[in-house]
Amino acid sequence: MKKKEIPPRPPSRRQLQSQQFAAYRLSEAPVIVHLSNGARLHGLVLAADDFVLLLGRQPDDIQPTVVYKRAICLITPATAPELVVEATETVSAPEFVPIYIPRTRKRR
Repeated sequence: MKKKEIPPRPPSRRQLQSQQFAAYRLSEAPVIVHLSNGARLHGLVLAADDFVLLLGRQPDDIQPTVVYKRAICLITPATAPELVVEATETVSAPEFVPIYIPRTRKRR
């Protein structure tokens, strides 16, 4: 009898989230935390667990801010990552192609 191969499971959201927080913590890069009430918090990710995130102004902050993960909508880096863009050949854009727009019925 042949065994069925089980495809590997993709990482769960919790695993991805913990990996992202660990990356922010290790890089000590400033982040912006957008909360569900519209507020924005700026700082460094000092630590994170399943329910809360510690946000500080410096890596050795003695009074960090505790933020519940349920209140977080989005976390973005405070600075844009530097991208190296190589100039490629300029590709000419195709000529204008008219788009078919069906005629609407006239109102009476």
